[in-house]
Amino acid sequence: MNISDPKQQIQDYLAGQMSPEEEKQFDSWLKQNPESQKLFKQSAKDYQAIRWTEQWDKPDEKQAYAQLQQRLHKHRLYSGLWKYAALFFLLLGCGIFFWQRHIPQPLPLASVESRANHKFPTLTLSNGRQVLLADTLQIIKGSSSKVNILQHDSGSLSYTPIRDTVPIKITYHTLTVPKGCEFSLTLSDGSHVWLNAGSKLKYPEVFADDHREVYLEGEAYFEVTRNEQASFSVHTRDMNLQVLGTSFNIKAYPDETETVTTLLSGSIEQHYPSSRQTLRLLPSQQSHFDCHTGNLQILEADPEEVLAWKNGKFIARDKTLEEIFRELTRWYDFEVVFTRPALRQLRFHLHTNRYASIREILDNLQSTNGIHFSYIGNKIYISQ
Repeated sequence: MNISDPKQQIQDYLAGQMSPEEEKQFDSWLKQNPESQKLFKQSAKDYQAIRWTEQWDKPDEKQAYAQLQQRLHKHRLYSGLWKYAALFFLLLGCGIFFWQRHIPQPLPLASVESRANHKFPTLTLSNGRQVLLADTLQIIKGSSSKVNILQHDSGSLSYTPIRDTVPIKITYHTLTVPKGCEFSLTLSDGSHVWLNAGSKLKYPEVFADDHREVYLEGEAYFEVTRNEQASFSVHTRDMNLQVLGTSFNIKAYPDETETVTTLLSGSIEQHYPSSRQTLRLLPSQQSHFDCHTGNLQILEADPEEVLAWKNGKFIARDKTLEEIFRELTRWYDFEVVFTRPALRQLRFHLHTNRYASIREILDNLQSTNGIHFSYIGNKIYISQ
């Protein structure tokens, strides 16, 4: 794609003024131009700063609730309650974590503004000290003298060995990424990890020479540096996964019954101690393990949908409304109330910019699928 005015193209993209084909070409162009990625990062910050200044009326919760009850009684919610919505963006909450879509998280409701102004990932060191990973360049002092720990910006952290020696004692750090944030990490062996919102990773400050082990809660994408002498293991609530060098995505949130693993390249072996099952995946395959029933399935993966969160998008193909809103609530940090249980199982398609406002996303769902949304405080009520 030949772009004569990059700034204008970036602005059009952020404003959602591109067609799907233009957006696809823009994505391809951005991947091939490192300098443009830096420009995109700064433009995204500027764009969010402008959006943040937009003023909305503060919701009158009593009046909104009265209207909601009246409309529920009539079995229909109209879009009039949008005037009570207050949508704000948190500009520096988590910042930029990799070259695609480096935009901080938006928060949808005025009632959550006060508690969201200082929402950053935290790094817990082996001695229990917690480091706030705010929007600053900082050198972090760990317990080992054999590694440099550097926070590059508000979205990335790296561990660089100083000497090629193994520490006498393995010490662990824990990276916690709250809702509405995303973060990337370079481990001491050079492996890269991208953490989705509401996730936690425990890992050695410096790996041992014969094995590499990390512990995941939530969702992460891994690109593992190959090392024939030291296998790489990921432990979740109900699975142990082992690789030598490959790329894969694991989704293992504590509030979901399934652990979903998707292999993008290489090979991985999975062990499920509770059901005594072992499984080897091939590229583009996806395993689904139900921790309640012990049921294990292998399906063909949709890489675009699996990595949408990492690539700055929300993509859902024939997903239930409950599944879609589980993703949205992790990112925008609100509560959702289904006015009828059957609404949870309605199926939809969604393809949108991850950094759009929640109002834009819900407006789209509401206008095309016959469902309706109303705000009361930090809750979104869904009806049909």
